[in-house]
Amino acid sequence: MRIGIDARLAGSAHGGIGRYTEELLRYLTQSDEHCWVVFVHNTQQLPWISALKNVEVICVPVRHYTLREQFVMPKVFARAKLDLLHIPHFNIPLMYRGKYVVTIHDLLWHERRDRNATTLSPLMHMLKYRAYTFVVETAIRRAAKVLVPTEHVKHIVRAYTTDSHIVVTPEGVSHAYHIEGERADRMYPYVMYTGSLYPHKNVEYLLSILEQMPELHAVIVSGRSVFHTAFWAEVLKCKLEMRVHMEPSLEDDAVAALYRSAVALVFPSFSEGFGLPGLEAMACGCPVLASDIPVFREVYKTAAAYIDPHDPQSAVRELRQLMKEKKLRAMYTHKTESVLRLYSWQHMANTTLKVYEDVLGCR
Repeated sequence: MRIGIDARLAGSAHGGIGRYTEELLRYLTQSDEHCWVVFVHNTQQLPWISALKNVEVICVPVRHYTLREQFVMPKVFARAKLDLLHIPHFNIPLMYRGKYVVTIHDLLWHERRDRNATTLSPLMHMLKYRAYTFVVETAIRRAAKVLVPTEHVKHIVRAYTTDSHIVVTPEGVSHAYHIEGERADRMYPYVMYTGSLYPHKNVEYLLSILEQMPELHAVIVSGRSVFHTAFWAEVLKCKLEMRVHMEPSLEDDAVAALYRSAVALVFPSFSEGFGLPGLEAMACGCPVLASDIPVFREVYKTAAAYIDPHDPQSAVRELRQLMKEKKLRAMYTHKTESVLRLYSWQHMANTTLKVYEDVLGCR
């Protein structure tokens, strides 16, 4: 069977969705029972994949979330003569009439419509929001199967389709975070945050922590975006520019080294679909302070300390205890072992492959 994967968002430059797509491909393409047709944005995006014998790579330099995507991609997919297409995000081309499965990582913008999360005018934001909801809900309704990372997201998605069409495929932790490696050479104690700077990520929370803990620094690993400038303006306003260290998107081994030396990862989001950085930090022996929200409770179970995302003082208490009682770090590491065993990219890919074959009637 010819199975297509839209991998234009694959790779670390595209955050969690990019990681999901690349790891999915890494394990799916180990199966030679099918021909894999992989659509990339440019030839350098996944350099390792072109050497595989059972993979056909098609370069399509069309940006996601654009009108051009809606008009061009249906023709590209149709020409590939696919038996099944997997779109690993909600941006399904509406005019594509082939059989497909879709991954819905979250329905954040259904849950939280935030004007601060856009630079568009109110009118353009309204139009874009309506287009977004139409595309997402259409993608879900038309899909042969809908893949989601957690039961929490499944509960939200079931408003638009039946339970039988939704399959939970939890994510995994990449190899670089599981192996022993170097620790970051920093001259100060620091907490970490890894991810985007969207308003729902609540990263200003870390500034409130630093204001109450003058001995502490923060290392923030995030690619540059339109929200970078606004966040740095808050840093300057709080006079914390000497204690907030912005790192660009880094390779996995560099992020892992930072985790190994950090006091903790602070993950104060108001909403998430999964929470991959928390598992990656745990694999490096880094304690995780996560918002007390349902999805984190589902994924991290008892392996994280839960904090109130509206009250930085709750994180301050946990951090002071961690810095005072060194044995607590070992306790966190012990708790994470059983949790980390639940998450595997290989298992996720195996489950996804079974979904493909069920849809195609291969079994």
